[in-house]
Amino acid sequence: MTFEPTSQLLAFVLPMSFRKGDLTFSRATNARDEIHISVAPDTKPRHVVSTAQLAKGIWRVVLNWSDGRLQYHDEKEISVV
Repeated sequence: MTFEPTSQLLAFVLPMSFRKGDLTFSRATNARDEIHISVAPDTKPRHVVSTAQLAKGIWRVVLNWSDGRLQYHDEKEISVV
């Protein structure tokens, strides 16, 4: 995952074989502040999500995806300014 704070974009690449995925944004200071985004298969492996709706502060981003057989997980902390 790559976060571009000036463009307010989070980009990531998933294998073309993935079947379903989701992103969860949660604030370090308030666990109730969670945003869930479904990620659907596309014709391109690169996916881009806007972070413009996120409040300023530190957020934990969790990316989960599955290829139909195995589950995968990636996590990153981002700072929205």
